[in-house]
Amino acid sequence: LPSVSLLNGSIVTDSEREDAERFFIRYYIDCPKEELPYRYHSLVTKYGKLEPLAEIDLRPRCQAQVEVHYEEKVQQVSIRLDQTVAELKKQLTTVVQLSTNNMRLYYIDKNSAFGPEEMKYNTRALHSYSIQDGDEILVVPKTK
Repeated sequence: LPSVSLLNGSIVTDSEREDAERFFIRYYIDCPKEELPYRYHSLVTKYGKLEPLAEIDLRPRCQAQVEVHYEEKVQQVSIRLDQTVAELKKQLTTVVQLSTNNMRLYYIDKNSAFGPEEMKYNTRALHSYSIQDGDEILVVPKTK
C-alpha cells in the first residue's frame, strides 16, 4: 500500500512505513514462490532479503541449578524459584541433615563483587534474589 499516507486519521511516517514493509517481507518469507504477492518482490528489491527476527523468551525463569555448600560438601541441587526461603530450607533438610530452625542460608551470586547475602526472611520468594544457574547457597548451622 505505497499510496497510503493517512491511516485511522494519523499520518503514516517514513519509519512506520519502513517497519510495515519489512514486516510484510518477513510475513511472506516462508511462502512458496508461486504464492508470493507482487509487492513482495518490489520490497525485496528495495530492502534486500531479510532474515527472520530472533525469537526471544522473556518469561521469568522458574528453576535454577545451584551448588549447595555445607561444611566440606558441595552438592548440585535444582531449586524452584517460585518458592520461598522457608520452602527452600525444607527442601535442603534432606541434603544437609539439619532442621529448618537450625540452619542459616547465604546466597552467593557468582557474578557479583559483593559477598554472601543472608537469606533471613522466610517469606521472601527466591526469584527476588535473581538466582541463576551456577550460583551458590551456603548452609551454616545456627550457633546457640
